[in-house]
Amino acid sequence: MGTLGQQRTALGSPVRVVENPIHLGANVRITPQARYYALAELSRRAGVPADFFRSWKVSMTREKTVIEISNGTSKFISFPHASATQLKNLAAGQFSYLLVPSMTYPDGLGAGVPNCVIPFVETTAARLSPLFHLENPNHLECTVDLPLSILLTLSRWEELLDTPRDAHGRFQAKNSIAASGGFFDRPIVDEYGLAFEHAMQLLYPSWKKTERKLRVKISHDADHIGIPFRWKTAVRHAVLSHAPLNSIRDVMSVLGRSDPSELKSIRDITLASIKHGLSSAVYWKAGPPGPTDSGYDPHHKKVRAMMDWLREMGAESGVHPGYATFRSPEKLRREVMVLKGVLGDQPIGGRQHYLRWCPETWIDWENCGLAYDSSVGFAETVGFRAGTCVPYRPWLFALNRQADLIEIPLLVMDRALIAYMGLPKDQALHEVMKLVTRCRAAGGVFTVLWHNNTFLESNYRETYLDLLKHLEGGDTYDWHSDSTPYSQQ
Repeated sequence: MGTLGQQRTALGSPVRVVENPIHLGANVRITPQARYYALAELSRRAGVPADFFRSWKVSMTREKTVIEISNGTSKFISFPHASATQLKNLAAGQFSYLLVPSMTYPDGLGAGVPNCVIPFVETTAARLSPLFHLENPNHLECTVDLPLSILLTLSRWEELLDTPRDAHGRFQAKNSIAASGGFFDRPIVDEYGLAFEHAMQLLYPSWKKTERKLRVKISHDADHIGIPFRWKTAVRHAVLSHAPLNSIRDVMSVLGRSDPSELKSIRDITLASIKHGLSSAVYWKAGPPGPTDSGYDPHHKKVRAMMDWLREMGAESGVHPGYATFRSPEKLRREVMVLKGVLGDQPIGGRQHYLRWCPETWIDWENCGLAYDSSVGFAETVGFRAGTCVPYRPWLFALNRQADLIEIPLLVMDRALIAYMGLPKDQALHEVMKLVTRCRAAGGVFTVLWHNNTFLESNYRETYLDLLKHLEGGDTYDWHSDSTPYSQQ
C-alpha cells in the first residue's frame, strides 16, 4: 500500500490512499479501511443517509484524510492524522484524552458540558480550537484525528493491551481511559456525531437535522431458574430474601405442582415490562454445572414451556454462554448449538456470563453464527464502556474488517448499581436517568440487564419497577430490522 491507488474498503466504497498501515501492537493495524469505517460510524451518528455517504470521495495521505462531496458545488472535509510521535506513544500503551470545544454543542446533552472528550489524541493540540471549524464556506476542518479516536474507542483497543485483569479475567473499569477522565457517563462517540451534524449544517445550510428517539433494550440473564432443585436456594429465599412463599414454591416444584420461584420470576419480570409497553429478552444457559454455573438443562420441559410462553408474549429468547466459554471457542460453540437446538432455526444473540468478554470474543461469536452481542458493559459500574449507545458492527483488527454481528452495548446492570456501587434506590435511579437522557439526545438504545432472580428481592424489584415507569413510552429496540446502514450487508 505504499503507492497511490484505488482500494476497495471492507464497506464496499473506494478510497484513494498513499499510506502504509500503522501498527499498534500484534494484529492491530490502522489501515485505510479502518479509517474509512470510523468515518462511516461518525457519519451514521450524524444522520448522514447511507447512499449519500457512499457517494463521498475519500482520499488519504500520510498526513490527513480528505473527503470530497460533489453535490452541485464541491465541498471538502479534512481530518489530520496523528503524528508519528503520538502513534509511537499509543503503541507503547501511553495515551491520554483531550477536551475540545465543539463548534456548537449539541442540544439536549445538558448545560455545563462545554467540551467534547477525545481520547487517544495528542494533548498538545490547540485546546481552544473547536472540534470542527469552517476554513471557508466550502471547507470544513476537524482539529484532531477524530477517526482514529472513534476506531480505537469502538473497537475497545485499550482492552487488547497487557493490563491487569480481575479474578474473572475481565478488563476492569478502573483501568480504562474513561475512568481516568471521568467520562463513563458520556457517549463520547455519539456526541461526535451530534457535533458533526451541526458542522454539516454550516457546510450545507439546507441540511436538515435528524429526528432522534430513545429506544430501549431490556434483557434478563437466566443464571438461576431453580432447576435442578437445591435446598440452599430454598433456604436463601426463606431467610435472605424474606420470602417464605418462594421457598414453599421451590419445594412444591419438586412434586411437579408449580414452577420454582426463580423460573416463575422470568414470567413476572417479563409481564412487568409488558405492562409498561416494553418487551424483554431472556438469555438462557446450556453449560454444565460448576462453581459459577447452575447447570440447568434447557431441554427440561418446564424450561421449554417458559420459552414457548415467552414466544407467545412476543418476548425474545437468546443465549447466555457459561463461565468457561470465555476464550474457549469450542466450548462456546457447543453451548450455542445446544440452545439453537432448543430455540429452533432463528437468528439469536445474547451475552457472556459474568460479562467475561474481550474484543476477540466478537470473532468467536461471529464464528458461531450469532446475530448480536450485548456484553460490552462493566460489571462494577454503569455507563458507556464503548463510548456509545448506538448499536454498531465492531471493527475486527485481526481480520481488517467489521464484524458480521451487531454489538448492542450494555449500559446498566442491576448488580453494578446496587451490589458493586452500593447505591440506594433513589440515587440508583438518578444515575440511570442521566444515562437515559444522554441516550435520548443521541437517538441511541438504553440497554439494561436485570436478572430474573434479583427480581425476587424487594430492593432490586422496587428499583426495577420504578425504572420501568421512567422508560415507558420508549420504543423497544428491534435488532432484527436494524441493518446498521453502513454495514457489509
